[in-house]
Amino acid sequence: MLTISQQSQVNQVLSSQQAAAASAEQGLSTKEAFQDFVAGTFYKQMLKAMRGTQQKVQYLDGGQAEESFRSQLDQQVAEDLAREHGAAFSDSLYEVFQTQLKARSATQNEVASQNQQIDYFA
Repeated sequence: MLTISQQSQVNQVLSSQQAAAASAEQGLSTKEAFQDFVAGTFYKQMLKAMRGTQQKVQYLDGGQAEESFRSQLDQQVAEDLAREHGAAFSDSLYEVFQTQLKARSATQNEVASQNQQIDYFA
């Protein structure tokens, strides 16, 4: 049978493990969001610029349907490129974001600690 303090320690360990798992899951989704950003900005713009340099062939032009399909194809290609090769761009952005997030969290903790000290003396 566990004492109250032992049970409290067990609960703290379990909650910290759950928080770590949630943080890892959030970190993965954040990293995926950065890769989507890379697809949205770099690869889509690159494909759009590439398509803009091509001349339409008079007899083989598919009209609006081809333009619509080409847009969807470019979207899919950009997403695939970002998934396969986007790490070269998104990893550095993600690392900067994580560094800023940790610095912000440390600053907030420091301010909260100072506020508690002020409240204690007041």
